[in-house]
Amino acid sequence: MKLDSFVNTKRLKVSIISLILIILVLSVINSTYYNFTRNELLKQQVEKMKIQATNIKIAIELSQKGEKYVEGMVAQNLRTVSLYAQSNLDPDIEKVSNEKLKELSQNSGIDHITLLKRSGDDIIGYRSSDPKEIGMSSKRWGGHWFRAFHQLFEYKQVVVPQGEILPNFWAGPWSTSSTDPSSVDKWGYYYDGTTNYIIDPYVHDKSIRQYQKDTGVDATIEQMIKNTNIVEVTVFNSPIFLKEKQAYQENGQVWYEDREVLFGKYNLVDHRDAMFVKQALDTNVEKTYETMVNGTDIMKTFFPLNLDAPVVVGLVTDLSSVNSYMNNLQIKMVILIGVTTIVALVVFMLISRYYTKNKEAAVQSVQEVFVGNMDQLFTTLREQRHDFNNHMATINSLVHLKEYEELNKYTKEIVGEITIVNDIINIKSPALSALIQAKITQALKKRITLDHHIINMEQLSLGAIKSTDLVKIISNLIDNAFEAVETLPENERYVELNGCIKQDKLYFSVYNTGTPIPSEQIGKMFEKGFSTKKNSNNSGLGLFIVQRIIKQYKGKILVMPMQEGNKFEIIIPL
Repeated sequence: MKLDSFVNTKRLKVSIISLILIILVLSVINSTYYNFTRNELLKQQVEKMKIQATNIKIAIELSQKGEKYVEGMVAQNLRTVSLYAQSNLDPDIEKVSNEKLKELSQNSGIDHITLLKRSGDDIIGYRSSDPKEIGMSSKRWGGHWFRAFHQLFEYKQVVVPQGEILPNFWAGPWSTSSTDPSSVDKWGYYYDGTTNYIIDPYVHDKSIRQYQKDTGVDATIEQMIKNTNIVEVTVFNSPIFLKEKQAYQENGQVWYEDREVLFGKYNLVDHRDAMFVKQALDTNVEKTYETMVNGTDIMKTFFPLNLDAPVVVGLVTDLSSVNSYMNNLQIKMVILIGVTTIVALVVFMLISRYYTKNKEAAVQSVQEVFVGNMDQLFTTLREQRHDFNNHMATINSLVHLKEYEELNKYTKEIVGEITIVNDIINIKSPALSALIQAKITQALKKRITLDHHIINMEQLSLGAIKSTDLVKIISNLIDNAFEAVETLPENERYVELNGCIKQDKLYFSVYNTGTPIPSEQIGKMFEKGFSTKKNSNNSGLGLFIVQRIIKQYKGKILVMPMQEGNKFEIIIPL
């Protein structure tokens, strides 16, 4: 009962450990699959947003082309207004009043008119319908304005890379005013040499903003938000958003300079946005990160647009649908893991039970062989004890008759039997002892001389399976030796078994007299079904089984043909 309890406890522990390992493995697989699937979904989302970013870029480029056309029309209008103002103003700036300029701007439908004149090495606003323009200096303006003014005053064709150039006229690009940074304006500058001043009419950006709203990028963004899972689109004016305006101003960048957001909206703000805009701009590669704004999980992706201006578009995606899908998937995976774990545990228990039954059957088989052979050994001992009186009577009679030669022969036979039994008892492995006793008895019946020399077996520690394998190996080798000598005359039938342990290796050898094995047969002897005994019941499996078992223990078997017999030696590392 204690043994059964121990076995059951051990089996329970193995089952629990196996269950834990199965759960861990399945959990790792589940986690890996979850992360892989989610990352793939996010990658697909980024690819979709990349397409949308491309659409925005195309919209901006088309809008720019349209705006160029609108700007050209505005420039033409400003030149017309300049000619209208020239025809209604005195050529001497000192004789022109600010009220007159205000009247002309209202009559011509523009916002303001300013007159510029030289003042030392500067060009300043001297008269204007807008009081803030009076006295302004243009010397430190960024871009190409100051150079264009000088070219006009020198009555030369304006040569600058921006704006619209017409005869005696140059219109600068849309830009913020130095006197009113909140306003984005379009200025025209006219000078034909008939006055001592440059006529500077200008308009605010209402017209261009209305154009953009109706047909430009903002209209594209609105449609995009309606038809996709994108919740916000922001086209960042990088120099302003990143607080790098001065560096761009020095290079003449004037495209809506003071607006952080050129198109779209920027309500879902995160403190890391500027860092990712900068990285996207510097590396020219999209940048993505996940965050939570106003309690909603979102993914922000920033794409550099590679336009004439340093522009980055930020696309925000609501991750609710992705998270909902992944949560449902996670629930299904947990259910699958649970079912798989139960099935795996049941299968494992069935296999374990089957394995245990086979193991117990093997142990029982060895025990039966051991018990049977030990019974035979004890029977032999009882027989020797029972025959002791008969032996003594026989010895006494031989002494009385003075048959000393016969007495010597008789006593040698008795001593031989006792020595065999004592040698068997001195073998420390019960399974080996039983096997050798059985083979001795078998040898006596077949009139075969079987010698055995087993030493150092006290170092051998074998479990049930190893005992079974050792019995199979030695019994097959001895049976083969018996079959080999059975055809010989009785006085030549000799088999010798040797075994020892040295240097952590188990050595066994079986020698038998007879004809040496031909060298061409040695390689075939271990093949399944091979046998040289044509007319016997030998199945040809003995040496095949021996070699297979020895390989399991990383051992080797040697076949050594000799002058008057053959020797098989096995070596197994312990």
